[in-house]
Amino acid sequence: MASTSSPWRAFRSRFLVALGVSGALAVGGVVVGNQLIDDRLSEIPRVNELVLASEGPAEAGNYLIVGSDSRQFVENQTEVEAFGSAEEQAGQRSDTIMVLHLDPAAKSGLLVSFPRDLLVNIPGQGRGTINSAYNDNANGEQKLIDTLKANFGLDISHYVEVNFKAFIGLVNAVGEIPVYFPAPARDGYSGLDIGTAGCIPLNGDQALAYVRSRTLEYYDSASGEWADASPRADLDRITRQQNFIRRLAGAASVKAGSNPLKALDIADAVVPKLHVDTELSKSDIFRMVQTFRKVNPESDDALEMITLPVQESSSERGRVVAKQPDADQVIARLNTFGSQEPEEEIKILPSQVRVRVLNGSGVNGAAAATQADLQEFTFATAGVGNTGMIDATEVRYRSGNEQKAKLVARYLGGVGVIRVDDTIADADVVVVLGPDFQGVAAPGKKPATTSTTAGSGPSSSTTKPAKGTQTPAGSC
Repeated sequence: MASTSSPWRAFRSRFLVALGVSGALAVGGVVVGNQLIDDRLSEIPRVNELVLASEGPAEAGNYLIVGSDSRQFVENQTEVEAFGSAEEQAGQRSDTIMVLHLDPAAKSGLLVSFPRDLLVNIPGQGRGTINSAYNDNANGEQKLIDTLKANFGLDISHYVEVNFKAFIGLVNAVGEIPVYFPAPARDGYSGLDIGTAGCIPLNGDQALAYVRSRTLEYYDSASGEWADASPRADLDRITRQQNFIRRLAGAASVKAGSNPLKALDIADAVVPKLHVDTELSKSDIFRMVQTFRKVNPESDDALEMITLPVQESSSERGRVVAKQPDADQVIARLNTFGSQEPEEEIKILPSQVRVRVLNGSGVNGAAAATQADLQEFTFATAGVGNTGMIDATEVRYRSGNEQKAKLVARYLGGVGVIRVDDTIADADVVVVLGPDFQGVAAPGKKPATTSTTAGSGPSSSTTKPAKGTQTPAGSC
């Protein structure tokens, strides 16, 4: 069941993970003092002459995190054998593009992954995938920044880049990170080779192979054959990356916080191998640290991690395009800084609201399950039913019941367009479930399940991933 290809030399595709930054930046604020931070920060290579946006209110901003497979860091024969030389692997490519949104005033953090195959308009180049804005360009960093601005109106305040060596060094400095595999696993392209099922501690080399994997396979002992465990390719890889970030950042924070010498080891392994913009300061590092050090591997309360919602391109096979209006809602969050206006006070109680739930999501049983969940919060039932497929969840109300509709919407996990519908009879509010619906939760909380999510084709990471693409919570 072992992979027959060399872990590094057989891999000629492109990738690197900017995940390393999550732990690398868990170095600063949990360690030893200002002098250490100043010393380490002075060692980081800088990317000169980038045109960046100014920081937002209270020094909030968007940090572009890029994984580069450039071999310019290769210095000796051992590294040549592991990664290939700069001559053999010329240029630079990035299959990992993330934007970290930090907003100290709102006390919120958001990490958004942009799929490598996302079709965009690249200034000066025309239509292409977003990773090609960076790939093999002499000014790829600026081209990618400009592409995000041109297509999404997204302002980037800082730039951070990580390479293979930094990621491997980070994991080895923190210590082996456990990842759950339901069966023996392999990827002949990335070099992943896991011989047994269970909770497997991954060292730096194994971790890199895992987070690079786009063609993951699991061994089916019943049939004696290998089965595709990554049907969505890059989208499934992003899910695995985000799971690994949580575990890596959590482990780095715990170890660095409890042992200053371990913090120094982490800093020495990673910081000099980063590339950042000339304006990234010690205080910027501290802000990132404060976000990542609170990461819980089993929860995204401290740092929410999602993927820009996408769907298959109708014109180019294997490519994806932004899915609207979902993508615009995510981008709006990245462009919003500062404390939000307090929620309107609603004095109506759930028990005073009669709710009918209609299923427009295409998922069998979704309406009945949602109605039962609403009843747990004491909403009165006005029945369930099915309706035609709709693009997004709606909360409809009879004239005069707008406050009731707003109350119901607060329990729908952040989805649901509210609109008036005077055809409603025998109910105060009608919830029509769309494919974006994730479940019922207390106001301000995320739904605990994704059982009502439809799953056809590529989608954002807020939808239920395909079987085999997630590390089961609590397995390690």
